[in-house]
Order: sequence, then C-alpha cells, then structure tokens
Amino acid sequence: MKKLIILIVTIAVCIGICINLRGNRRETTFKKVYDSFDQIDYSFAISAFGKTRDSRVMDYIDISTYDELKNKSKIIADVEFISRKQLYGVIETKVKVKKLYKGHCDKTITIYEAGFVGENYDSIVIIQSKPLMNKNRYLVFLQESIPENGRYYTFVNTILGSYPRSNDMKKIVVNEKDGEAIVKKKDLDDVELVQVHYSKETIEGEEKQDSEGIYNKTLSLYETFKKKALSEYQ
Repeated sequence: MKKLIILIVTIAVCIGICINLRGNRRETTFKKVYDSFDQIDYSFAISAFGKTRDSRVMDYIDISTYDELKNKSKIIADVEFISRKQLYGVIETKVKVKKLYKGHCDKTITIYEAGFVGENYDSIVIIQSKPLMNKNRYLVFLQESIPENGRYYTFVNTILGSYPRSNDMKKIVVNEKDGEAIVKKKDLDDVELVQVHYSKETIEGEEKQDSEGIYNKTLSLYETFKKKALSEYQ
C-alpha cells in the first residue's frame, strides 16, 4: 500500500512538472506579441554586419554588388506571407512560394527572420529592415538554413534580402540613444526601410566603426538593388 501511494505521488509530481514546463515554453505567435506593442526597437540593426556580427545573425552575408546577391542566393522567388511565430527566440515566418526564379524548394517554406521578442516579452527587437507583412508580396533572396530539407531559409542579407512588390520607396530614419533606436509602429505602415544613426558611444572601436560603415553602405544600395531586382524578376 505504501509503495502504491509513493507511486501515485511520484506520477502526480511528474505530471505537475510537465504541465509547468509546457506552460513556460518560450513559444508564441509573434503576431500576437507584435500587435500588443506600439513601438519597435531597431538598435540591433548594425549587429548583422561586419566583424562584430551578433551570434544570432551569423548566417547573413555582407553584400556589395547586385551580382553577388544573386550568386549567393540559393532561392530567388516571389512569396506571400502566411503566418509567423516565435519559437525559442527564433522568428519563424511561413510563406507561400508564388513564383520561383532560381533553385528548387517546397511550395510552402519557412524563413527565419532577423528579429526576436525581448526577455519576458517586454519588447519587439527587429534586426532587418522590417518584418514581412500580411497581404504583401515579396521578391526574396534566400540561403538554405537548418534543417537543410528545402523548407527552411534565411535572407542572404538582412537589408538586401527582400523587396516588396511595389514601386514606392519609403524610408524612416531614427537616432539611437542610450542603446535604443525606437520607432513607433504606426509610423511603419508605409515604410519598407528603417535606417539607424548610431551614437559615438555605441560605435566606439575599430570593429564597431567597420560594422557601421558596412551597414550604411548596404542601406545605400537598397533602392538601386530593388529597381534592378523588380525589373529582372517580373
């Protein structure tokens, strides 16, 4: 009888632990969290460039020419947004491939976007120009990611890896201050490119200055690359 009671208590404890772990998994719908905030932090945008590239964006490539962008791309395609979620600190965006210009992939693929929900879901941090948005069609330049099974990809470059299928070119500039570069979400409705001006304190040191130089150079290439891309891939 005593063994039976111990067994029942053990099972109950195990079930309780499992329920607790399941309830505390950092898994959520990114859109739900995104919709709950009225501002976005772009202070990490520089971290995807140069020698000081952040570990979360190690897969991205510094691009200097349009031909390099095309050659580095495993997939070039038109895609439409389906859904998005954050799973353990990674933003996974499911898209439908509408037209394939280069490579081979499934009709529905997942793109790991450069951004994340902050600790305790207290902020939205975006490292790329802007998240892929619902009801928009994009021309994307992708490289294969893990697992390499034709379904998971990242942009080749956080700025030059995606272009909305519109001819309008709208940009917003924000100044980084005290480690933050905050943009009101309502100001992003018609914007496809966010440019951050970093303070001298943030870019102290040769490596950080190198990263800022590459970041600004990459931003300057966006409009020209977009025109070439939309013209070539119609």
